[in-house]
Amino acid sequence: LTRATVKTGLFKRRMIHVARRFGALEKWADFSNVSLQRLLKSFEGTPIFEEALKEVFLKDLDVERLVQVLEKIRLGEITVQKVETRGTATPVARVGIERVSMKTDLIPPERMRAVLVESARARLLNETCVFVCTNCWSYADMIRVKDLPAKPKCPKCGSEAIGLLKEEEEKVLPLIEKRGEKLTKSEEKLRRQAVQTARLIEKYGKAAAVALCARKVQPSDVKEVLEKSSHLDDKFYELVLEAERKAISKRFW
Repeated sequence: LTRATVKTGLFKRRMIHVARRFGALEKWADFSNVSLQRLLKSFEGTPIFEEALKEVFLKDLDVERLVQVLEKIRLGEITVQKVETRGTATPVARVGIERVSMKTDLIPPERMRAVLVESARARLLNETCVFVCTNCWSYADMIRVKDLPAKPKCPKCGSEAIGLLKEEEEKVLPLIEKRGEKLTKSEEKLRRQAVQTARLIEKYGKAAAVALCARKVQPSDVKEVLEKSSHLDDKFYELVLEAERKAISKRFW
C-alpha cells in the first residue's frame, strides 16, 4: 500500500505542502523548475517524506474502506472494466496527466542543505530528555539538550556515565528508587538503554546526547556518526540527518 501511495498525485501534493512547512520549498522562489517525480526523489528517505506519507494515511485516505474495495475486487463482487477511448484520454485521465506534469520551484541544493542543517540543529538542541546517572543511580533529571554542558556529570557522584532516556520522568524514577536493582522487565530494559547511551555520552559528551535525540536512530547508528564527527558543526548535523534518513528508510521498506 505504501509503495502504491507514493506514486499517486495525492501523495505528491501532500509532500509539497509538508515541504513548504519544513521550509524546504518556496512558493515563489526564482529557481529552475523540476518535475514532481524529481521532487519526490529528492525528498525520498527524509523526515519530509515520512511526514507526508503519514499525513496521506491519516488525512487523505480511507484505508479501511480501500482495503474493503480491494477485497471485493479480489472476490469478484466488484468488476474492473476497460474503457475503449480510441487513443484519447478520458476526463479523469486528463486530470491525472495534468497532475503528473505539474512543476514546482525547488530551492538550490546548497540552500536546501543549509535549511535542513539549521532545522536539525534547532530541533535536536530543543529536545528534552531524562538524564540518569548509571554509576550511583541516585540522580535523574529532565534537561533540555541545549542546556547540557560539554561534558555532563552527575551532581551526586561526579561520574560522567550519564545515560539518556526518551521517556517520561515517572517511568525512569523506579531506576533511582531501586538503585538500578531488582527491576521489572520494562525497568530493566530502560536500565540497559541508560547504560548503553551513557557509554556514548561519557566518551563524546554533549554531542552524543544531541545525536541520540535523532528520530528512529539506534545507539549503534549514533556511534557511527560520532566516530566521524563529534563537534556540533554542519558536518555533524548532516551526518545525523543521514542517519535519520537511513533509519526512516528501513522503517518503510
